[in-house]
Amino acid sequence: MNTPLPPLSDPHAYIGLFVYDFGSHVSVGYTAGEIRLLRECEAHRGGTAYQIYRVDECGRIELRGVTDERLAAREAMCFLRGDGIAARADYDRLCRAAEERPLPCPAEGILGRIYEWEPPHVTAVVYPASASHQVSGWLGEVKYGGGDDVLGGMDVCRQLLAASALWIGRKPLPGKLDYADRTIEDILNTVRNTVQR
Repeated sequence: MNTPLPPLSDPHAYIGLFVYDFGSHVSVGYTAGEIRLLRECEAHRGGTAYQIYRVDECGRIELRGVTDERLAAREAMCFLRGDGIAARADYDRLCRAAEERPLPCPAEGILGRIYEWEPPHVTAVVYPASASHQVSGWLGEVKYGGGDDVLGGMDVCRQLLAASALWIGRKPLPGKLDYADRTIEDILNTVRNTVQR
């Protein structure tokens, strides 16, 4: 990205949000859903999206390029156990943690036995791939420590959802969105604004 980012009064508030490089200028502060809407718009399809991944103590912003696949994909963190009772305890602990401190995005909790996996008992949290950094941070904040083995990522999520499995528990987990997606009309009315929020 050749165009510098505009100054932000509180760069840390933008972690997890997106930058869109239109070619003529950049705008900071889009949600993943808003980036998808921009990419569907003929006039702005050729832009490049970046996610604000980290901000250091001096306020320097680290960006990560984001593909359309990643914007639309889901990831999973899977906590595997050889023992079904321990897996149930992991699942209950995950659900309690989400009730006490909602996740930073919409998510789903899953408890099941996957016949192709070893160990076969799994507690999983499934979430938008674009929120992976925030979900990892949330797991650390709530001190979640389930599983004897841990697998994660988009491929793991695909395998999890396609597996021959006995689903014992599956439910939405409480999630708190800091910013709701705006309509395409609202987005298009502000594309010239370098700071969106």
